[in-house]
Amino acid sequence: MTGELKMIHANSREDANLSPVSKIEIYSFFDPFSTDCFKLSAILSKLRLEYKQYIRIRHILNPSLRVLTKCQAQSTSDLDNIALAYKAAELQGRLRAERFIHLVQNEIITKKDIITEGMVNDCINNAGIDYDVFKEDLHNKVLKESLQVDLHIAREMDITEAPSLVFFSEDVHEEGLKVEGLYPYHIYTYIINELMGTSIEKELPPKLEEYIQQQQLVTKEELLTIYEWPEKVLNKELKKLALQQKIEKLRDPKGTFWRAKL
Repeated sequence: MTGELKMIHANSREDANLSPVSKIEIYSFFDPFSTDCFKLSAILSKLRLEYKQYIRIRHILNPSLRVLTKCQAQSTSDLDNIALAYKAAELQGRLRAERFIHLVQNEIITKKDIITEGMVNDCINNAGIDYDVFKEDLHNKVLKESLQVDLHIAREMDITEAPSLVFFSEDVHEEGLKVEGLYPYHIYTYIINELMGTSIEKELPPKLEEYIQQQQLVTKEELLTIYEWPEKVLNKELKKLALQQKIEKLRDPKGTFWRAKL
């Protein structure tokens, strides 16, 4: 896994007004068809858990011609055009949109599937997104305008590949740090501590049961990244929760999804 770190000008930021608890702002540019981007999404979830009071993450589908063309080529309609679907999901909240795209990536990357309307429907429902509102929003012209805004941000930050992260400190006059490619988890925590200018204490992740309840639907790969347990230990804990009827494995012979039981 290789990558590159670069400094970029702070005036590339779309929004310089961070909330008091968001000391570090991270722009994450991703390609939904990229394996490295899929791996990075779990790392970002872990960062958000451990450094939630210090960071704010904004995920942006890399609006390059190559990525948008790939989204169009994979689609048969607006419903399964992942670029438009992601922007429509985003109108119902960024966290839901992130969950939606993570579920989509788990289908098309880990299982080598092609995108279908049925797949998008399942991911929309599992992400907690209102399907009727989603379908209506797909025809909203604001989606293409939003993609244009993302394209402007990507150009200003000189984004040429995905994944790419851009870190900004709370000092709006400081340059941002661009990280291209995929790195081990500790590299990102090092960057956060350096930008803060002091060593900060990270939060512990919640109990496994609580995390699954919060997320509603998780993948095994995501849990392995979050908790850093040996796979045998994770399997044992998941089986224990399943026997207690607190979670259930979805009946998908190809999948490794776990869902909180209502």
